Amino acid sequence: MARAIERQNLHLKRGDVLALASKVVSLCERRVMRLSDVQVSARARRLAKRWSVDERLSSIVLDEADSVLGGVRGFLLTIKNGILTSNAGVDLKNSPPGTATLWPKNPDNSARGLRRFLKRKYRADLGVEIVDSRVTPLRLGTIGLAIGISGFRPVLDERRKADLYGRKVRVTQTDIADDLAASAHMLMGETSEQIGAVIIRNTWPQLAEKFNSRHVRLNQAKCLISSNLRDTMTR
Repeated sequence: MARAIERQNLHLKRGDVLALASKVVSLCERRVMRLSDVQVSARARRLAKRWSVDERLSSIVLDEADSVLGGVRGFLLTIKNGILTSNAGVDLKNSPPGTATLWPKNPDNSARGLRRFLKRKYRADLGVEIVDSRVTPLRLGTIGLAIGISGFRPVLDERRKADLYGRKVRVTQTDIADDLAASAHMLMGETSEQIGAVIIRNTWPQLAEKFNSRHVRLNQAKCLISSNLRDTMTR
């Protein structure tokens, strides 16, 4: 990663956030499965038939997902690492032919390890996040999602602040990590762009060692969307 940054005549400095595509991390960590090696279970076959999903992909998704909530043609709706996402992050797109690429085993650990290396390399305090794409309910297209976070506070708490009319804000919190991920995702693209990393500069996240993606997760029972979904296959 440092060599790639230097080849672009760039340099990381204090306050930067490096957004790294999840597929780059997954490939480095060898989180790639050959579809021909997959043993398909009866449960995977049932899901594949119901939602018109490749049986081998369905089997991998079942292994990766915390739970399966349903699906649409070609995709399963899952929870993975506390995130509502399609196919538990398993992707055939931009994966070598005949393979599927999985999310990094522990995206927070991956982000933390890279951040510590870059912090030593550039002698600068910075943040790192690992970015994948996601869909938004009732919206067409994909946006960015931070699945791994290290080095900065991912959520800005707006509660108890005053709005334009002096009323105290009661529930609003700003998801800075996913806002930054969406910006990076727009540049990374989804097809053949080959932009695996984006340096985000002149933003305002609070740098701190202790934060990771767990600090941006919301309990399913408190989530407006997922609390209204029926879990059809809990693992």
